[in-house]
Amino acid sequence: MASGVQGPDPTGSGSPDDLPTSSDSGGLLTRGAFRRFLLFAVVAFLTRAVLLGVPTVDLDEAVYLTGARQVLRGGVPYVDFADHKPPLVFAYYAAAQLLGDGMLPVRLLTSLLLVPLVAFGASAFFRHDRRGLLAGLVFLVWSAAFLGHDVLAVNCELLMLGPLSLAAVALRDASAARRAPHALAAGLLVGTAVLFKYQAAAWGPALAIAVVLAGRRDGGTRVLGRLALLAAGFLLPPLAAWAVFAGLGAGEPFVYWNWTHNVAYSARSASPGETAERAAAYLVPFLVATLPLWWASWRSRRALGDHAAALVAALLAFSALAALLGLRLYPHYFIPLYFPLALGAAPWAAESLRRPPGRAARAFVAWAAVLLAGFTAANAYLYLVRDDVYTETHPAFARVAARLREDRCFGEGPLFVWGWAPMFYTETRLPPASRFLLVGFSLVGYVSGSRDPAAGEALVSPEHWAWLLEDLDRRRPTYVLDTAGARLGRWGYPLEDRRPLAAFVAASYEPLDVVDHVRIYRRRGCRAGRADAPPGP
Repeated sequence: MASGVQGPDPTGSGSPDDLPTSSDSGGLLTRGAFRRFLLFAVVAFLTRAVLLGVPTVDLDEAVYLTGARQVLRGGVPYVDFADHKPPLVFAYYAAAQLLGDGMLPVRLLTSLLLVPLVAFGASAFFRHDRRGLLAGLVFLVWSAAFLGHDVLAVNCELLMLGPLSLAAVALRDASAARRAPHALAAGLLVGTAVLFKYQAAAWGPALAIAVVLAGRRDGGTRVLGRLALLAAGFLLPPLAAWAVFAGLGAGEPFVYWNWTHNVAYSARSASPGETAERAAAYLVPFLVATLPLWWASWRSRRALGDHAAALVAALLAFSALAALLGLRLYPHYFIPLYFPLALGAAPWAAESLRRPPGRAARAFVAWAAVLLAGFTAANAYLYLVRDDVYTETHPAFARVAARLREDRCFGEGPLFVWGWAPMFYTETRLPPASRFLLVGFSLVGYVSGSRDPAAGEALVSPEHWAWLLEDLDRRRPTYVLDTAGARLGRWGYPLEDRRPLAAFVAASYEPLDVVDHVRIYRRRGCRAGRADAPPGP
């Protein structure tokens, strides 16, 4: 088997383009599929339980949670609060809040439902046979065995894999990819995934390649028709979302934050030096960690069959291209690669782990075990022991929130955070006083991930400053936090250096306290927010 693992009947039912099938294979669901899903749920929970109780694993979680709370208060995304992420992530977090407050229900929903669903999709790709079991387990283990800041956070890249995995299942073999309803369903699923994160669109061309290859013996008109259905399905969810927001009077902000703002952000790519540094710190370790999966995928290419091998290769290629967007190389950009890697590695793993397993199989299992144990221990140390590695673990968030809760005016009005620290919103549970949950490049030139404080200076918008001051004047925050002194998230823009904002604060606010170098200002003349509030200074 030097040229690749030859699984049982690698040509399936006689067609070189079809995936090998098991005797009990059928559709997406088979006998025992529910038990398999439960197995995946148990494994997903165990591999991700280490950070289950952490308030914020990644800063983006605080943004999504704050936005979700605003949605539940009746706020409209992109108008009452703004972030350059699609709307379904806020809907997902809001749905989790119906089960309980904070990140715990979000993490439970994700580990017990969303992540097992992705693993279940990997299993369904192989019609739930032995390869499907290994594909699901490989995804669950490897996708939890890296930097918890990225792979254990409930971020958009993970959420979009739910519909994306089902899109791959819809076109898993040549016979499926030749069916018009399957092409339409795949397009709808990718379009839905785009409403979690735009990089999901990268799977569209990969699926189009699968449709073209499957129809190479059909007439060109039929193939074009299936491609048209794939494209129509892809466009329908984003257009429907735009129509919904247009009906709410937010059509223009929806387009701006989801398209215009993101294009400007992506165009400001990291510098060559920063890209090289991140490649050494993140990309190279990721490739080393997943090396057995790449090797096993190469060995499995023939056992997969022509169609599935081409689909897996295309998914890998386009996921890799999407991860390079902006050259920032955040590790969570690599998450979509885990799914096609699991598919690619599954045939070799299923064949090689039969008794008695050989040296390569034992090394594969040992690598996975050491990787998972090592990163689980490291993530526990970085989040549960240290508080000076990640900004999200800084004690200032809990201490400032505790100080505000002691104040007589706490609960009377909203909060405004001047900085790159939305964790103050989640810790205090106070509503934001501005649509800008993150004060970014359009206000001060701050570009996430860049060490150059003026990286986005040319993108500072006077219109956005007008929006900010309008929000503050209308919502009248009870407290203003200036985080520049704490340097949270490398934020180094003192409030007093921004004349319009400094004038607003000077006219209506008084210094209340300084906690962990965070300056707290309180609105003059505020009243007690609750009857049991202790007297403040």
